[in-house]
Amino acid sequence: MKVGYFAVGIGPTVNPQLVRVIATTAERLGFSTIWAPEHVVLLEEYASKYPYSSGKFPAPPDTPIADPFTTLAYAAACTSTIRLGTGICLVPEHNPLVLAKTVATVDRLSGARIYRGHAQALDPTQQLASGRVRQFH
Repeated sequence: MKVGYFAVGIGPTVNPQLVRVIATTAERLGFSTIWAPEHVVLLEEYASKYPYSSGKFPAPPDTPIADPFTTLAYAAACTSTIRLGTGICLVPEHNPLVLAKTVATVDRLSGARIYRGHAQALDPTQQLASGRVRQFH
């Protein structure tokens, strides 16, 4: 069985010293992966219920969430073997060519250690707030 560590790049773990400590400790302890989440924007209220809690997103809207690829690139520079994953990448909120280049760059710099979890935003309100998705009437 492989065990991964989730998550770096959210809340207090946006601190580079904590990312380094978590990544190197997880690697030393034999964790197979380290994961970084993505939310471009957090909102006070969502149109749909968050499925993994009481229905609300489990963090306040002012919670810092770093870019997962930048965070994972930093973790890669601090480690040598642990795999790196996005838990998740909200594809519709990105320019597809820029996203492809970002993923390829982090994969190259990490020595081909990147995993990607892809999804669309859980809630259409997030997509609209990001400015990447238009609402059609």
